Amino acid sequence: MSAKIISHAKSLLILALAVLSVYLTMHLWFVYFTDRNFVPYLQARLAPAVPDWEHELVRPFRIVHGVGDGYFGIAYSEITEHELWRNGRAIITAVLQSGSFVSQQETDMAEILGAPVVIFEYAFYMNTTVFAQAFGRRVGSLLLERDLDNFHAVAVHPGQGRIFFIGEDYTWEYTLGVPHLPVALTDAGVRFVHVNGLEFAPQFDDEFSYNPVSAHSPYRTFGQLHLAFIRGQVEHFFDNPATVTHGRVGYAEIFTFSNLNTVVRYLPWDVVEYTSFRTIGRAAATGLAADFSAAYAFVYNDPNVTNEFFLAGYEQRGRGYVFWFGYVINNFPMVMTEPWYTGPHCLSPLVHPIEVVVDHGRVVYYRKIAYNFDVNTRAVEQPQEPTGHEFGFPIVSGIEIRLQH
Repeated sequence: MSAKIISHAKSLLILALAVLSVYLTMHLWFVYFTDRNFVPYLQARLAPAVPDWEHELVRPFRIVHGVGDGYFGIAYSEITEHELWRNGRAIITAVLQSGSFVSQQETDMAEILGAPVVIFEYAFYMNTTVFAQAFGRRVGSLLLERDLDNFHAVAVHPGQGRIFFIGEDYTWEYTLGVPHLPVALTDAGVRFVHVNGLEFAPQFDDEFSYNPVSAHSPYRTFGQLHLAFIRGQVEHFFDNPATVTHGRVGYAEIFTFSNLNTVVRYLPWDVVEYTSFRTIGRAAATGLAADFSAAYAFVYNDPNVTNEFFLAGYEQRGRGYVFWFGYVINNFPMVMTEPWYTGPHCLSPLVHPIEVVVDHGRVVYYRKIAYNFDVNTRAVEQPQEPTGHEFGFPIVSGIEIRLQH
């Protein structure tokens, strides 16, 4: 190897080491020593890269299906990958593109349920424009031109090509004009009968039993709360955990973790609360779909949320939106029968297990019950004479699993 080549190689090595030295010095100064991490500041000024979870916004929270014999199956779990929803998405897309309007009339559930049917139901009233845009139709005029502003369920008669958008009092019927739609009804499993509207009652025999649900907290070690352990469970909320300070506040022992931009608190009655104080740039993404995507991604990426969750409702609040999420456990939804207070002086209790507030595509506030839930397969219990069309069993104070359909 010539002396000239060796000289060039040494020069390139020195240059690379110099660049690395500058980078490490800046990283050490701006991040570890002073907490002046300018990268998040720049990210706050620019539009964040919001992942596209729009398809989850229009995912139903349950699917009711029957073959026309008066009995129905209901699915809550793994809706996104459910065969009925995959086929249903294709049908809805086709209706929005080329469906024909048939009629608007008062809702007649006997007619809708009297034939083989699949119903995609939402836990809130779905906005028609948002719904159409999620399926690739920018304005949704096919529905809006018939004064269909919102609805809470879509019913499909697979063998007849009839599609019903069910509102509060009225139903809008459309047709694809084809003799058969590609939907294969699945095994009903637990059977239900129709009660009223979109309410269904489970049918139990004398030998019916169930496994109780257990609650466990990922923030406790050996059943106790310890500052250092909780810190390890909330560090993912911070870009740089090395900058976090922590401590206990007040007689109620609120565990607090914070840096320049973020505060996370573990509140007395087992609620985790996240607050972001970063500057929000006006160029950031906004709108219901973008804000929902940010909220869904935030919950999805929380390693301490292990239960399946679904959108239980939302509302516009100031410049952004607040979203509420519920849990699904063993193909049943978790219902909070009472508000969950965060502590003795709480004025705004949780009404769903998870709440997320988003402003211009950035999560600014997040709180959740500090528990996960699973079925205890080692225990079997008998129901206590259920009344009406529901029964429940307590798992922790103020919350229960209610088998309500």
